[in-house]
Formats: sequence, C-alpha cells, structure tokens
Amino acid sequence: MIGTATVIVGVIILLPLILTITLPDLGAISIIVNRIELEDISDDNNTATLNVVFNIQNPTSQALTTSKIDYELFADGESLGEHSKSYIDIPVNGRPQLLSNTDTNISSVIETSISDKNIRIDLLRNNQTVEDIDWIINGNAIIESGFSSAPKTFNATW
Repeated sequence: MIGTATVIVGVIILLPLILTITLPDLGAISIIVNRIELEDISDDNNTATLNVVFNIQNPTSQALTTSKIDYELFADGESLGEHSKSYIDIPVNGRPQLLSNTDTNISSVIETSISDKNIRIDLLRNNQTVEDIDWIINGNAIIESGFSSAPKTFNATW
C-alpha cells in the first residue's frame, strides 16, 4: 500500500516535468502559405471558394502533429473573415504528421464572402490565378507532441 501511494505521488510530481520536456521549442517551427487557389466564385451571392495551402516546416528532431489552425485571411487589406481547419475529432495518429526535419502541406478549403468589387474583379481577371492579390494571413496553430500541446502564432504573406 505504501509502495503504491509512493508511485502515485511520484507520478503526480513528475508529470508536469514530463509534459514540458516532450514539446520542442516552437520558435523553430515555421508556418507559411504555400499557395492560395480560387476554386469557384459565385456571381449570385458574392462568395468564393478558396483553397489555402499551409506549409509547416519542422526542423526539430521530434515528430509533431497539429489539431487545429485558426486564421484570418486578408486580400488586398480587406478581411475575408476568420476560418479554421480542425482535426480535433480525429485521433492523434490520423492527424497531419509534422515529421522531424521535414515540411508538410495542409490544405484548408473555405467559402468566404467577397463584398469588395475590386477583389472580385481581380479574382475573375486573373483567370483563377490569384497571385496579383496581396494575401495576408494571421493565425494560430495548436502544435502537439506526446502529452503536450501549445499554440504557435504565425503571420504569413503570399
């Protein structure tokens, strides 16, 4: 009985230390925008379907994963709203793997309202290539390793 109590107390004391050891320095991890693609644009209700492809670079020696990416998308300074790509309902082994010393692409397809007529014209004029638009993304990704998770704030342009 005393041995069992000692083990339980030891686990309770050491668990916070174990949890902080399992997550690497998130400053080394970078999140950029690989590309943004226009999939569809509707004339009826001023909505566009965009595919935002994030590239997460993991230069650490640990394999990581992400459970959620929240971000706000701007086109030529105009906010196209806040969006989210979530893997929270997916078991850890099914989430995107950010393997050691590699980079991983994560695609987020969104439907967004575009009220600015100039942005709509740019999207249509570019023949579904959106490279002439100044894109800015401000976001937050939850990075996980083992038992730990922490937010990683990022700002990206494309």
